[in-house]
Amino acid sequence: MNAKLDVVATVREAYKGAWQHFGEMLRLIWLPGLLYLVLSVASAFVDRGEQLFVAVLIDFISLFLWPIIAVAWHRFILLGDAPAGRFNLSFGRREARFLLFSIFLVLLFMPGGILMVIAVSMPQTMTTSLLSFFGLLFLFVSLYFFVRLSLLLPAVSVDDPVNPRLVLERTRGNFWRLAAVLVLAVLPVLVVAGLLGGLVTQGPAAAIAALIAIALVSIFFAVVNVAVLSIAYRELVGPPGTQAPDSGDEDF
Repeated sequence: MNAKLDVVATVREAYKGAWQHFGEMLRLIWLPGLLYLVLSVASAFVDRGEQLFVAVLIDFISLFLWPIIAVAWHRFILLGDAPAGRFNLSFGRREARFLLFSIFLVLLFMPGGILMVIAVSMPQTMTTSLLSFFGLLFLFVSLYFFVRLSLLLPAVSVDDPVNPRLVLERTRGNFWRLAAVLVLAVLPVLVVAGLLGGLVTQGPAAAIAALIAIALVSIFFAVVNVAVLSIAYRELVGPPGTQAPDSGDEDF
């Protein structure tokens, strides 16, 4: 029988650890984190209609910064790995695999998204109603597997076997628990961002201050989100180094 994730204990440990080790976490990623923060603030002032190239460039750079940050945090939480180097800005094999699996998780939503776009763009008929129904169905199925397979990301970070079948087996019966801890990790930052968002329209100085505050709060809750995934991985799949691919399973 699979273990059941303790939602309250997981969220409590994630928040407690993020608060106690926030300084150490920032030390690990201060350079990519600073670049990520600057780009996040800059993106708010870019008009995508008139400055599309700049907007795409910012998104592209941010896309490669996040794996550097997330992998370092996953390794610190699960392995206690804290490299002594002052400038952690390397994008290696771990980070590349982390990015690839992140893209894979996002692509799970593509079939349902395509069906919904087609349904919305066509006149309302029985066919479009069916497309909408199946689109929503595919999106829910995608969300179901996205939540469970999100534990592949800690596996990539700590060099464990990246085995989707094993992760699905170990997370069986824990979808709602995993969904709950992920929502509880992100909900507070949405509330805080909403409260600070009102300052963005109060002039340039207030807008910059609000955006910096939102970015800093987002970094803290990003730590919480990574911690939630790491703790869930440890509790459901097992501590790092204890996984071995089953004989019939394919390891990526």
